[in-house]
Amino acid sequence: MSRIAATLGAICTIVATLTAQQPSLRFEVASIKRNTSGRLSVDGPSLKGTTFTAINVPVQSLISNAYGVPSRDVMDGPRWVYSQLFDGGNERYDVIAKTAEGSSVEDQRAMLRTLLAERFGLRVHRETRELPVYILTKLNEARPLGPNLRTAVKDCLPRTACEGRIGGGRAKYAGAEWLNVVQTIATGLDGARLVDRTGLSGVFDFELNYTPLGLPVTADSGGDVFTAIRQQLGLKAEPGRAPFEVVVIDSVERPMPD
Repeated sequence: MSRIAATLGAICTIVATLTAQQPSLRFEVASIKRNTSGRLSVDGPSLKGTTFTAINVPVQSLISNAYGVPSRDVMDGPRWVYSQLFDGGNERYDVIAKTAEGSSVEDQRAMLRTLLAERFGLRVHRETRELPVYILTKLNEARPLGPNLRTAVKDCLPRTACEGRIGGGRAKYAGAEWLNVVQTIATGLDGARLVDRTGLSGVFDFELNYTPLGLPVTADSGGDVFTAIRQQLGLKAEPGRAPFEVVVIDSVERPMPD
């Protein structure tokens, strides 16, 4: 029995050693430069073929892409990491790198994590925090949904919507999956965290007209976004708190120029 236990222990040690020795995925070549153009527009991060491109992006966006979380969930770093336009923020970088043929998006993310660790000295950990959110529920469980939210006439699956447009306080979609509806409402809330507790699913036709947050409400705007959600969709978005997993920056440094 002891011999079997010893053999199993040796196998586990070998497996652990091999796992520890597995090399991290790396870009074949990578260039990092500080972008001092002063422009606000960004390009990427994106992977096209074997080329990873991120032009005029804050380090926050690189971390967001590498770890697969929204930018707002990258927390506790120094101000220069983020995209603010004040008090030392808005430090931008250009990153252009090459991957091996056949690399997947997940491979690219792993390569970017390695690049951030080696060139930016990035160290992070994940943790769950109780954060402010909006909670989306039905306005009245006993009544039908609002006039601008209806079961779709048709769907175009696997596409997330048959057609749609959004912008300037106007959103109109046909054949949209329910997740698309929730994401559109979150956009109207300036991208705030939105927890869906409506119990709804399926495909919908919907329209939402509202005054964007921070702008004065006009007679023909459909009202502020909270009123519009209630009156037009038969839903309500109310403030609350909920647990979310975030990426916390332990340490990060400005990279040495190429």
